[in-house]
Amino acid sequence: MSNNKFVLALSSLALALGFAAIAPAETHNPLLIRKIDNTQRVTLAGNTRPEAIAANDRGLIADEAPLNALQLVLHRSPENEAAFTQYIAQLHDPRSANYHKWLTNAQIGTLFGPVPEDIATIEDWLSSQGFAVDSVSPDATVIEFSGSAGMVRAAFGASLHKLSVNGRAHFANFNDPSIPAALVPVVSGIAKLNDFMPHALNVRRNTSRMAGVNGNGGSGYNYLGAADLAEIYNFNPLFKAGITGKGQTIVLIEDTNQYSTGDWTTFRKVMGLSRAYPYATLTQSNPTGTNTCGNPGVNDNAQGGDDVEAAIDIEWSSAAAPNAAIMNAACADTAAQFGGFLALANLLQEPNPPTIVSISYGESEADNGALENLYINNLYQSAVAEGVSIFVSSGDEDAASSDNGRVSTHGIGVSGFTSTPYNISVGGTDFGPTPLGSSGTYFSTTNGPNFQTALSYVPEIPWNDSCAGSLVANFLGVPTTGTTSLCNNVLNYVSKADESDLLNAVGGSGGPSGCATGTPSSSGIVGGTCAGYAKPSWQSLLGVPSDNVRDIPDVSLFASNGFWGEYYAVCISDPTGNSGFTPCTTDPSTWAGYGGTSVSSPIWAGIQALVNQKTGSSWGNSNTVLYSLAASEYGASGDAACNSSLGNAIGANCVFNDVTQGDNVAACDARRGVLTNCFVSGGTYGILSTSNSAPQPAYDSGVGWDFTSGIGTPNAANIVNAWP
Repeated sequence: MSNNKFVLALSSLALALGFAAIAPAETHNPLLIRKIDNTQRVTLAGNTRPEAIAANDRGLIADEAPLNALQLVLHRSPENEAAFTQYIAQLHDPRSANYHKWLTNAQIGTLFGPVPEDIATIEDWLSSQGFAVDSVSPDATVIEFSGSAGMVRAAFGASLHKLSVNGRAHFANFNDPSIPAALVPVVSGIAKLNDFMPHALNVRRNTSRMAGVNGNGGSGYNYLGAADLAEIYNFNPLFKAGITGKGQTIVLIEDTNQYSTGDWTTFRKVMGLSRAYPYATLTQSNPTGTNTCGNPGVNDNAQGGDDVEAAIDIEWSSAAAPNAAIMNAACADTAAQFGGFLALANLLQEPNPPTIVSISYGESEADNGALENLYINNLYQSAVAEGVSIFVSSGDEDAASSDNGRVSTHGIGVSGFTSTPYNISVGGTDFGPTPLGSSGTYFSTTNGPNFQTALSYVPEIPWNDSCAGSLVANFLGVPTTGTTSLCNNVLNYVSKADESDLLNAVGGSGGPSGCATGTPSSSGIVGGTCAGYAKPSWQSLLGVPSDNVRDIPDVSLFASNGFWGEYYAVCISDPTGNSGFTPCTTDPSTWAGYGGTSVSSPIWAGIQALVNQKTGSSWGNSNTVLYSLAASEYGASGDAACNSSLGNAIGANCVFNDVTQGDNVAACDARRGVLTNCFVSGGTYGILSTSNSAPQPAYDSGVGWDFTSGIGTPNAANIVNAWP
C-alpha cells in the first residue's frame, strides 16, 4: 500500500471509529525489504543474566530440550512510535478531541503496528528455522513461537546452559542473542531466554524492630486492619457517600491461583466488610488469548509462596474498595516468561479489558535485560492506550533493587517492572510517631470495632528497615557512618540471628531509571551503555530532579513489616511447602503479618476504583492527573499544612500527605563486588550514596516529590473529590 493510500485508509478508519484525526506515520510500507541472510547478524547486547557465569554453569542444555511459548518482541517504525506516543498523550489531554477515546488491542496493531507483510516475513523466517509459530498479538508487539534449545542456538546464536544458583536449578543463555540484520527494522529480539522469574514484593513481619508500641498484636506489635486503613487515609467519608467501588473491577496480576478463596471471605468477615459492603465478588481467571496460559495451580515457591502474594493483593484491594469485584488473573510461568504478564496480555485482548490492574512483582532493570524491559514497556503502553490504569509496586529493596533485599553491593538501581512511563509506581512508608518523637496518641491499646486501633491520620516516614537509615540511628544516638555507626555495631542492638535483618536493604524502593536500555559493564550494576527511560512530560513537580530520566515512585502508602511496630494483617491458610502457615480462623491471632509495596500497590488500585466509580470513567495513566493535583497542592515551595509530620494536626484539605523526614538509604558492603554508590568512612559497612567519596545519601526525603515516597501518601476522600 502506498503512503498516500495508507494515510487515507488510516483517516477513514479513525473517522469510522469516532476519533479525531490521528497524526499518521510518515510511512506504513513494509520495512523488511532486504533478503534475510543468516550470516549477516546483529548482536542484541544487554540480554544475558548476571547469574550466567562459570561458577554456576552445569553444562549445555540438550539440543532437543523443548522451549515453548517464547516471546519475540517487535517494534514499530520510529514514525509510528512517535504517532502512537502522540495519540496516547491526546488520550490523556482534556483539551484534545481524542480525550478518553481509548483504543482496542487490535486497533493499536492496525493503526500503529508493523504491516502484515512484515509480520508474515518474520513468521516465514521463524518457520524456516524449524520453529512453530503459535500466535501474533493483536497489537502487533509479540509473536509467540516454540521450538528447542538447538533451534534457539542455531537461529539466535544463543548458547543455553543449565545453572545452579543458591541451590536451585535454572537455565539461561550464556551470551547475548543475535538476529539477522535484515530483521532489525521490525524485530527487537526474544524477551527472555532464561527461567529467572520476578520476586513478589512482600516482606514478612519484622523480628528485630528497634521500637514498638502497645497494640493488638502483642509484644509491642500492632497489626492494621481494614478499619485502620479507612481511618488513617480518610476513606470513611467516601464509604458513607456510597463511593465503595461498586461496579468496578480490580485485576490482580499473579502467577498463582489462590490457595483458598475462603481466606478472602474470612478476612472480609473479621474486618467488618461482608455485611456493610455485600456487592464484592472474587473470581479466579486464567485468561485465554494469543499468549499461552496454563493453569498455574497454587505456586508455592522457595521465597515463601506466591500464593501469599495473591492473598495479600485480593484482601487489601478489597479493603480499599470494599464493594468492588476482585479478579485474581494468573497464568503459569512458561519456560521463559512470567505468567502474570501472559495473563495481562490476554486480558488486554478482550472486548472489555480491565480498567484497573495491580502488579506486586519486580526485578531490577539491570537484571531484566533490555529486551525484557522493552517487552514490559510495550505491554503497559498498550494497556494505557486501552484506558487501563496499572499500579506497580516500586520494590522492597530501598534504592538498591539489584540486591533483592540483601546488603547492597550493586549500587543504586530500580525495578524494570515499575520504571516505565506508562505505570503508576507505588512506594512504601512507615509510621513515625516513635522515631520522630511525636506527641499525641495515634493508636489505642485496645481493639475497637473490627479490630480498629488507629485514632487518626498518623505521621509518616519512609519505610526503611536498614541500619543505615538516619532516623533509627538518631533514635539510638549513633552515627550513620564510620566505625561507630549502627551498621558496624549491629550486634550491640540485636541478636546474631537478627543481624541480617538490619544489614539488608529492606524498605520502600525509589530512584532514577538507569538501565532500561543498554548493557551494564558489570552484571546487575547500572553503568556501561545503560540508559534510563526519558522523563515523561507529566513528571513535573516541586522536588522532581532535573535528571532527564523517569524517577520512581509516583505515590506511596504505608508498607512497613513492623520495624517501628505496625504491619498488615493477612489471612493466609496455606500449610504446605515453603509457606507453612497455620490455617487462619476468625481469630486474627492465627493470621500472618506482612508489609511491602505489594500491599500499598493494590490499595492504590482500590483508590482508583473509587475514582472510576465517582467519575464514571476509566483513566489510563493516572499519573497525568495525580501530578497535576500535587502541583496544585505543593506549588513552588510546598504546603506546610500538608506536612505528614503534623500527624493528626495535618490540614483537612490536603490531597496528599507530604512525607518530609527520613530516607530509604541502605547499607553497602565495600568488601564485595564493585565499589558502586558506596560511601565508607571506616568500618566494614557504609551507606548507599550517589558518591563514593562523599556522603550523599540515596535518598533523603524532602518537601514535595522525593525518591523515598514520590508525591506522598493519599487522603483518599480528598483525592476522589478533587479528581477532575
